Amino acid sequence: MPELIIRPRTLKELWKILPTISAKRKYLAGGTDLVTAANAGFDACDAWVDISGLKELQSVKETKTSVLIGAGVRIAGLEAWGAVRRWLPVLTAAIPHFASPSLRNMATVGGNAANASPCADAVCALCAERAEVILELKGKKRRLPLSALFKGPKQTGIKKDELITAFEVPKWPHTGAYLKLGPRAYFGISKAAVALAIELDGDKIKSASVALASVAPVPLMAVKTAGCITGRILSPETARAAAALVKTEVSPITDARSDADYRREMCGVLLERALLGCEERLKAEG
Repeated sequence: MPELIIRPRTLKELWKILPTISAKRKYLAGGTDLVTAANAGFDACDAWVDISGLKELQSVKETKTSVLIGAGVRIAGLEAWGAVRRWLPVLTAAIPHFASPSLRNMATVGGNAANASPCADAVCALCAERAEVILELKGKKRRLPLSALFKGPKQTGIKKDELITAFEVPKWPHTGAYLKLGPRAYFGISKAAVALAIELDGDKIKSASVALASVAPVPLMAVKTAGCITGRILSPETARAAAALVKTEVSPITDARSDADYRREMCGVLLERALLGCEERLKAEG
């Protein structure tokens, strides 16, 4: 654990005090990853900058075209916002799969992204939702597609002292699913996960996004698979075609949690189930 923990009250105060703190510093939000690493002896920084109290990062705002999610919003708190439930079906479906209830009450959306784990559930869902990440450094902001933030396991394009402040997710008429394979039904790190978002025109897929977790060095956008199903009828045949193609886009590894070949095969199984589930809902509504 570091000897010094600084807790600014506002972003403006944060930018002001940074020059007075050791350069070996890290941001602390929910702490579910940072504290775990420190307890295991993997965190060698001199100071933590505790941003958990910054109110500017803790709200969800709705505009005419998008939903803005503050980086400090807790995973469990997402369900309390009507805009999230209405416009972000994939993210809403992913929430119960995120770790455990106690961790969901601590972990933040921004921390889930900054940690850059290939198995991050909220990140995978937000990528399928076509989210952009908003970063800020001393009042200067920039944005990029969330999927472009990640460079490798635990590696991002975040600059020194740059802070994730929010995620902007476009409003678009879609349905979707989040399916995860883990060592148990809940409370586990995924062996593989699939986030599916599709916009329908009748029974035809007008547009699609497919994101996967735990099967590549970064949260993966299956661009070829999404393109393959776009323009096709939502049907078992389309689901089977998508399942076959997605297995060629992933690059899983073998580790303590699972075998690479098994992970690859299950990506197809999960995506097929997700598409068939959407088809069943369409029939039930129609």
